[in-house]
Amino acid sequence: MKNNLNGNLLLIDDEVLLLKQLKNSLAGHADVIHTATDGLKGLEVLKNNTIHCVVCDINMPKMNGVEVIKKLRGSENHVPFIFYTGHGNKDLMLEAVKYGAFDFLDKPQLEGLEDAVARGLQEGLGKTHLQSSESYYLSEYTKLINEMNKSKA
Repeated sequence: MKNNLNGNLLLIDDEVLLLKQLKNSLAGHADVIHTATDGLKGLEVLKNNTIHCVVCDINMPKMNGVEVIKKLRGSENHVPFIFYTGHGNKDLMLEAVKYGAFDFLDKPQLEGLEDAVARGLQEGLGKTHLQSSESYYLSEYTKLINEMNKSKA
């Protein structure tokens, strides 16, 4: 699904082969796709470049994805942040929602990723407001709480 969006995307994951696969899969969705193999390198890219959307793993060495989004939000950067993870735990996901995670997707499936990135880039560029950020994050948080309550029952 190629579109006419412009914008810069950052992919953060410690799996180098997956980064290459994601970059190839998403090539038609952004002007520039930056990659980083850990959270610290991702923060450097964010510091030195204009980024309109981030796709990030949660579990990584040196700095996990939640620490990245927390640091980013602390510097008043509200770029849409998509977590793409195969090992996300509920506690980390709930914490990520508190910092305004835009979406969560399961590795290694690519289904839904292109759409999430397209929405994230639109939001990051300010081209559209699909929903207000606060109501979106609240609904995501509510979904996670409901899932956790179901799993406890």
